[in-house]
Amino acid sequence: MVSASAGPACTLGGLELIEAVHPRPHFARHAHATYAVGVVRWGANRFRYRGAFHTAAAGTLCTVTPDEAHTVEPADHAGFGYRCLYPPVELMRLAAESVSDRRLAGTLALPPVIEDAQAARLVCAFFEAEAAGAPRLAREAWLLALLARMVVRHAVAPVTPRAKAAPAIAIARARDYLAAHCSENVTLTRLAATAGLNAFALLRGFSRTYGLPPHTWLLQERVRRAQALLRTGLAPAEVAAEVGFADQSHLTRHFKRVLGITPGCYRRAAGVRGRRASPAPGPDSSSPCFALS
Repeated sequence: MVSASAGPACTLGGLELIEAVHPRPHFARHAHATYAVGVVRWGANRFRYRGAFHTAAAGTLCTVTPDEAHTVEPADHAGFGYRCLYPPVELMRLAAESVSDRRLAGTLALPPVIEDAQAARLVCAFFEAEAAGAPRLAREAWLLALLARMVVRHAVAPVTPRAKAAPAIAIARARDYLAAHCSENVTLTRLAATAGLNAFALLRGFSRTYGLPPHTWLLQERVRRAQALLRTGLAPAEVAAEVGFADQSHLTRHFKRVLGITPGCYRRAAGVRGRRASPAPGPDSSSPCFALS
């Protein structure tokens, strides 16, 4: 039985995602209007493409360039499971132009099978970010990192990245914009336009300057602001809404990842220090609770 889930990536220009299991795959000869970039999670994907059979084993990527016909046939009796995204031609071109900082013509061809553990991890990270409802800035950054790696390292005619460093003032503008719009669902396009840079230059320059990509810096800033609000006694659910997290569970996950304790534990510890006459609450069974220094 075929098991599959499919749908568009939220707000990312019509990019489609498919996660599927095919016990006995057999797809008739066909072509896609988009690229197909997939990672085989288990089993093996055997397909006839460009006049030959190719087999993508577990952990490798299988790709198809737009408008190139191919079939999929069984490799063995086990079938395979995979995650695949389908970037439109324009999206791949935009990624290549962002990396190279120049206009490109034509369609970039990709090889059928790619052994690249980092690229496979990026595919999976993007799927997981989508499933978790990650901020758009994070999802756009994961996607650009994947597509940039594909065109630089694996395209038949590889794209050469531009090495020029981004001006410090441009990177500072991006940081200031994030700080001023901390609770908003900031887009990579808007952030790059504010900095006056292309998206790839912004991500690379921001990470080099601050040691974190923009989406991680934004999450850290939200956690810092959450700390300040929790110290005033505001409830975690209210704090989550105030600083830009989707809900209290998102706040808790990122807060604990950064600080090692839950927002509730942090708030109670702050309350103990500020109101010594109040009895100390019992320990939080879900997380160790430490007094603030």
